[in-house]
Amino acid sequence: RLIGLIRKFPSDSNLPLTLTNFLKIHPNLKLEDIYKRGSWTRLVVQAFPEQAMTTAKDGLIKVYESAIRNKLLSCDGFAYLQFLQELVGNDFVLTKQMNPRMAVMCHYDFWQKPGDKLGFASLAQSLNALDQPELKAELLEVLALLINRIRYEQFALSELLFNPLQAHARYTREQILAGFGVTTFAYQKPAREGVLMIPEQNSELLFVTLNKNEKQFSPTTMYHDYAINEQLFHWQSQNSARPERGKGLSYIEHQQMGKRIFLFVREQSKDEYGTMGFVNFGEVEYVSHHGSQPMSITWQLKTPMPHFMWKQAAKLAVG
Repeated sequence: RLIGLIRKFPSDSNLPLTLTNFLKIHPNLKLEDIYKRGSWTRLVVQAFPEQAMTTAKDGLIKVYESAIRNKLLSCDGFAYLQFLQELVGNDFVLTKQMNPRMAVMCHYDFWQKPGDKLGFASLAQSLNALDQPELKAELLEVLALLINRIRYEQFALSELLFNPLQAHARYTREQILAGFGVTTFAYQKPAREGVLMIPEQNSELLFVTLNKNEKQFSPTTMYHDYAINEQLFHWQSQNSARPERGKGLSYIEHQQMGKRIFLFVREQSKDEYGTMGFVNFGEVEYVSHHGSQPMSITWQLKTPMPHFMWKQAAKLAVG
């Protein structure tokens, strides 16, 4: 169907055939519909095989497709998307002013593995391998469209040196780990669990999925997490946590210990287009707890949760 619409485009419009113009005359289609089964470049080649003049190699087209579909469409961090615009506009050459952690985020969005596993000697080399004119033009269109659909304010995380993540923006788990510096060009942090301690930063990240699907979560990870109001969040710890010692005690005493805790929340694991990103709720502080193994902890959000998440996060408290 999409290929048919692309073929008809020249008779439907006198605008040049670009992704932006195509979506403009088909407002019922979303970026996600284009990338569900490939990419704009690939669709245009299929619609007009006789005119196809792309010099991009198929392998690189796939790398771009996967990055856009699985990573960039799950992210709406304004600062990161803007960084990508600048990087692409500079032919994937890093400058001293660019945030190095954002460059690592970009590396994993496209290549998904540490640099040496792919034969890249440096981050600069891995990014430079993405420099291809037609694919860059398509990516710049995608980035502009993604930025254009951001509808709410995002905030910098306070007093976190080099950390480019913004509160109230949505990111993939890998982008979050790179943003905190635990995943680097040379090392990919494995993180499947709902909590991640970062000892060298005296910080802990909490990853919450609100609507848990029993097929995807084992009985030991079906925790009960929901918003009490826009500033308080009820979170259930892992089953081993107890208030009198270890991990559980560290949650209760985190402020005295100087430990910072950050909360990332998504509505469900997947939506109709694929894996969902986590919304950065920002830093949280301990208020109270009850129970043991698991503990039920109430966290106070330093910044009230974004309005668009409130209904989703609160309905579980009553329902």
